[in-house]
Amino acid sequence: MHLVQWLQQADSEKLAVIEGDLRLTYGQLRQRVAVRAGELIEQGLERGDRVAALSANRVELWELFLACAWVGAIFVPLNTRLTRPEWDVILTDAQPRLLFAEDAFISQAPEHPGLLRLGPVTGAAEPARPAAANEPVAILYTGGTTGVPKGALLTQETIHWNARNTVEGWGLRSDDVAPIFTPMFHTGGLNVMATPLLSIGGTIVLPGPFEPEKALELIEQEGCTLLFLVPTMFTMLADTPGFSAERLKSVRQMISGGAPCPQPLFERYWKLGLPLRQGYGLTEAGPNNFGITLEEARTHLGTVGRPLPHVQIALLDENGAEVGPDQVGELHIQGGHVMPGYWQRPKESQAVLGGGWLRTGDLARRNAEGFVTICGRSKEMYISGGENVFPAEIEEVLLAHPEVREAAVVGVADPRWGEVGRAYLVCRQGASLTPDDLIDFCRGRLARYKTPKQVVFLEALPKSSAGKILKRELANV
Repeated sequence: MHLVQWLQQADSEKLAVIEGDLRLTYGQLRQRVAVRAGELIEQGLERGDRVAALSANRVELWELFLACAWVGAIFVPLNTRLTRPEWDVILTDAQPRLLFAEDAFISQAPEHPGLLRLGPVTGAAEPARPAAANEPVAILYTGGTTGVPKGALLTQETIHWNARNTVEGWGLRSDDVAPIFTPMFHTGGLNVMATPLLSIGGTIVLPGPFEPEKALELIEQEGCTLLFLVPTMFTMLADTPGFSAERLKSVRQMISGGAPCPQPLFERYWKLGLPLRQGYGLTEAGPNNFGITLEEARTHLGTVGRPLPHVQIALLDENGAEVGPDQVGELHIQGGHVMPGYWQRPKESQAVLGGGWLRTGDLARRNAEGFVTICGRSKEMYISGGENVFPAEIEEVLLAHPEVREAAVVGVADPRWGEVGRAYLVCRQGASLTPDDLIDFCRGRLARYKTPKQVVFLEALPKSSAGKILKRELANV
């Protein structure tokens, strides 16, 4: 289904978007999107042209995305946290016809002949140029954790199937209200909750930058029912004075994604009866792929659940053979929500999509009941004394220490064992840990070959704008 059809089929009086004092119904949103789509055509935009945008989460950015979907243009949201040279790399790759920037970024925006201010809509034009379901609608550039960013190409169809998977698999409802705290230049902000709710006439809230105290106030004030955050945000929320189950009583689903969620953080929320669960996704597929109930999450610790209704998965070994129950293999995904490829990168596209399946690069195992656990990135696995070691397992143990706030483990060269683990840790305020303390803590909980041999304490771990730890940067620490 065309994204604009979602606007057209919704109840015109139903609340669609909240941003501060601004409250738009679906009827009002549709009219604003139509006007903005008309403005794009007046700028000479043709089908397939790219439209870049440099903006925080604002209603104007949401309208621009939908306007591009309406007229067959391709939306390219830029990461606002990048530097100008980094923006130049993306613009050179995407070659947008237009570049919109909101007021806060207009003076920082790269030079571009099609630079325009992203402000309120004007006029009353309405285009008669609907795009087709299989047409590209967005290019989302990956976080760059593997090097130069690649543009994942999303179509009307892939976004539709992600929405359908999410609504059916997670039980989303038209009366749901979700704040969008994660940036809409990432799939987490655009497609975890926002587009699925648009497809069923739900309500999204655009609250601005994530500030835990204000987040609590907004969730309580707006009666938010769904909450998606990365683990760091959930930790910040739980550490906020005034954090309580009473203030979050309206929330019926909490999803953690973007990075593995440590078990101690789950326990903090579960002790208060709060419904926190682990999600798994990636820009190239959805991003929503698995579903799990709260009861299942508590009885199957660490799992992301079972595949959503229209998602197929396979776990394959290095020879391409399916692994058995409880064995680790690389996760492959298939379904209508999978991207058709990377923008102008046929070799990279073929490398991850050959054979009709998306190779995620993530390692996972599935038990006899079908529950899947993500073990980490295949490139992060290291071999110590002939044994495969998965950093995510060690990080889970380190995060169980009450004085450890964040942890990342990487394999480093060792003359005796080939590779050993080096743990990078951020401690909680007032902690007095030593490297030996942490190594001793692990020895009683991990096999000897899994126990880190080196420990480095840091003030903070390097992270991408999506909240993922940048392990490649730790090599330089």
